[in-house]
Amino acid sequence: MLTLHRIQNFNEFLRCHASGEILMYGDYYYTNDAGQVISAKYYYNTKEQRRRETFDQSILNTAQTQKDYQDALREAEQEYLSEQMLDEPVAGLKESYNNEKEAEK
Repeated sequence: MLTLHRIQNFNEFLRCHASGEILMYGDYYYTNDAGQVISAKYYYNTKEQRRRETFDQSILNTAQTQKDYQDALREAEQEYLSEQMLDEPVAGLKESYNNEKEAEK
C-alpha cells in the first residue's frame, strides 16, 4: 500500500527508487510497504501516461460536434475512474468487522 508523505525539513534529501530523481524540501513522495520511496510527481506522470496509452480513441472519433466530443470524453473519464477506483488501496482504512458492518447500513 502506498502512503503519501512530504519532505518538511530543509536539509532532508531522498532519492526516488523508481526514477532516480532527488527529492528535496516541499516535495511529495509515496512509500510502499518495503520502505521504497516513489516521487509523487513521477507516480502521477506514469499513471497519466498509462491512462493515455490504454484509452480507446474510437469513442471520441464518432463525435460530430464539439459538445458530442466533450460529452463522450467526460463519459469515458467517468467509466475509467469507476473501473480503477476500487483497485486503489486506501491508507488509514482499517479492515475490521465493524467498518464492514457500518458500510452495509
